[in-house]
Amino acid sequence: MSSSFSLPTLLVAQIGALVASGHFSSRSDVVKEALRFFLEEKQHLRGAAAVELYRSGQATLTKGAEIASLRPEAFREILRDQGVVLPDTVEWESIE
Repeated sequence: MSSSFSLPTLLVAQIGALVASGHFSSRSDVVKEALRFFLEEKQHLRGAAAVELYRSGQATLTKGAEIASLRPEAFREILRDQGVVLPDTVEWESIE
């Protein structure tokens, strides 16, 4: 599944300028850094992403907690609040 979108012309120009000035080696690196910063600053969006990753089976409870920057017990409570059905027993994995 592929999605496409277009960035505003000024934004594209700024991304290109950051690469041309040597601050980044590629446009992809600019976008990755912008998204990393965005998610660091928006705790609620990290939590929303973690819940959806857990719900879709792409993250374990422990990994979801790590993504959300929460203790597993706190993440488990968020999942319950979101109506996610949790197993009675959970195997905890170590975070590397």
